[in-house]
Amino acid sequence: MRLTRRAYLTTAASVIAARGARGAAAGESLRQAAAAKGLRYGALADLDLDLSPQAYRDLFVQQCAICAVDIWAPSFSTGPDAFNFTTSEDGIIRAAAAHGLPITGAHLLWYWHMPDWITQVSGRRDATQAVLGYATGIARHYQGKAWSWNAVNEALKPSDGEPLGLRRCWPLQQIGPDYIDLTFRAARAADPGAILAYNDAEMELATSGQEARRGALLRLLDDLARRQTPIDAVGLQSHLRYQTFASFDDRRYRNFLREIGARGLRIILTELDVLDVGAPPDIGLRDRKVADIYDRFLSVALDEPAMTAVVTWGFSDPYTWLSGKTDRSFARPDGLPTRPLPFDEDLKPTPAFTAIMKAFNAAPARPA
Repeated sequence: MRLTRRAYLTTAASVIAARGARGAAAGESLRQAAAAKGLRYGALADLDLDLSPQAYRDLFVQQCAICAVDIWAPSFSTGPDAFNFTTSEDGIIRAAAAHGLPITGAHLLWYWHMPDWITQVSGRRDATQAVLGYATGIARHYQGKAWSWNAVNEALKPSDGEPLGLRRCWPLQQIGPDYIDLTFRAARAADPGAILAYNDAEMELATSGQEARRGALLRLLDDLARRQTPIDAVGLQSHLRYQTFASFDDRRYRNFLREIGARGLRIILTELDVLDVGAPPDIGLRDRKVADIYDRFLSVALDEPAMTAVVTWGFSDPYTWLSGKTDRSFARPDGLPTRPLPFDEDLKPTPAFTAIMKAFNAAPARPA
């Protein structure tokens, strides 16, 4: 995700309210279907639940067991030991907790998404203190409210040629490869009850680039195991695209998930959605194409016993980050809005909802 999505939501937030929030709550619950198999379902909450239209809030709480939130680091931390807990994301976290929903998916360290002041720091000692101070401050403030933290996000980029396939970025250059282990240890000390995940993207397709990323991830996990890093889970973002999903290989992806599970780690689908650019303009046909992708992908993913949770990156189509207003590559050439999520603009279930429900119902039960 990128900052432009944040700016887009300042205008998108009025969509449901303007339409009168005509949608009725769905009779079936993804939350209950997932729980019946020992899984959790959640979604990114784009709105403060206590300030959103009543229909949105009621449906979100009915459908979700966890609430993903996109903590924007530059607005949360303005200097060393200086935190701003009055942001809109903080409102989402507090409202979610009031409704019994722990948060998930927030990044404690993301190379692209750090407080502005941190990147002005140089030298291993000062950089380490800055990074760990931020990660500790956020995790400690929300201690007990998080089901999981993405302790480190998107640290891999094999094409950079660094050891372990790590991304050439400020934390690596200033601190070295230890920054990942150190961040996990700080997060464990700050919020010992939360699941700690390493989170990354572009692991689904049978392409040479994504094969390299899968290999790098497994090597990183082995390195973290050697260091006895307190990691509990791997987060796989799973931003799927209609135009490239033909390169999805069921067998390869199944084997990849099995490799993660064999290392004793849980797996979380942390940012699942389907970009429908390239799919037919007819809504009925397009929705079926999107649903087919959810169906095929989740039938493989949920067959892995280590799979623990599914989080869609958004809940209702008007709020999706997959918009041309966020990134021109997300715009459909026909100018139609994208339809990537389980609920539409009227909060009615889409075929994607049905596909996710079907996948939960067909998934093997996890041990109690």
